[in-house]
Amino acid sequence: MSKIVFVKAHQIAPTIKQSRLKRDWMDDTYNKHAYRCLPVSTANVNGWEVVLQQDIVVKWDGGNAVPKIISGDNYSETKNGVTYDRLIANCNKIGMIDISFGWAFKTDPDYNVLITGSPNYFIEGAVPLTASIPSDWWPDPVDISWKLTKVNEEVTFPAGMPFAFITVYPRNLMPEMEVEVEYLWDKPKLIEERTAYSDAKMRRNIEKPWTWMNGMRTGLNEKGERIGPRHEHLPVLREPDCR
Repeated sequence: MSKIVFVKAHQIAPTIKQSRLKRDWMDDTYNKHAYRCLPVSTANVNGWEVVLQQDIVVKWDGGNAVPKIISGDNYSETKNGVTYDRLIANCNKIGMIDISFGWAFKTDPDYNVLITGSPNYFIEGAVPLTASIPSDWWPDPVDISWKLTKVNEEVTFPAGMPFAFITVYPRNLMPEMEVEVEYLWDKPKLIEERTAYSDAKMRRNIEKPWTWMNGMRTGLNEKGERIGPRHEHLPVLREPDCR
C-alpha cells in the first residue's frame, strides 16, 4: 500500500479532507441531475481538498501590475489559550495570488503530488494553476497560485472553499506508458454495439426525460448484458488528523 504523510508546518494550518462531492452548480441542475454523471462525481472526490479559513479579497489593475490584497491575507486563531497568526496569502506575481497551505507532503519514493484547483469547482474572477511536486524528497510547505481573470474588480475567495486539491501519482507513470493507435472503423462489431447503445439512449431521452442509461455505473449494455464492472460506490479516502 502506498503512503502519503501530511506534515503540518504551522499550528493553525488549514483543514485537509477528502474533496467534497457537492458543487453549487450541480445542485442547481434539474433534480440535481449532474450528480448522476459518474465520471464527474468520481473526479470531484478522488483527492484531498485544502479548506480556506477566511475570506480573501483581492483586486488586480491589469497589465504587469501585481494584485493588491484588500483583506484576508493574515489569519489568527486561538488554540489552548495561545493566539497564533499566519500569513495565508500574498501577491508577488503579475496577475496572481498565492495561497499558503501551511503543510508539506511526503510520499513513497518516485511519487509526485499534483496540486491544482478542486475538480469542477469554480469561482468568479480567478482560475487555479497546476503544479507537480516531487514529494518524495521536497521538504518545504507549498502554495497554490490563482490567476486573476477580472481587471479593476474585487475578487473574493470565500471562507470554506476548497482552494486547492491534492492527488498523488507515480512519477514514471506517464513516461513509461506504452502508446498504440487503433482505428474504430476496423471494429465493425464495436461500432454496431455502440450504435445500438446510442440509439437506446436517444429513445430513453424521449420516453423518460432526465433519466440515465447508467451503463457506466452498472457495466451493462442496453440489453442488460454485462460489458464491464459495476461501480457501487465513489472512492473513500483516508483523511489526516488536522487538529
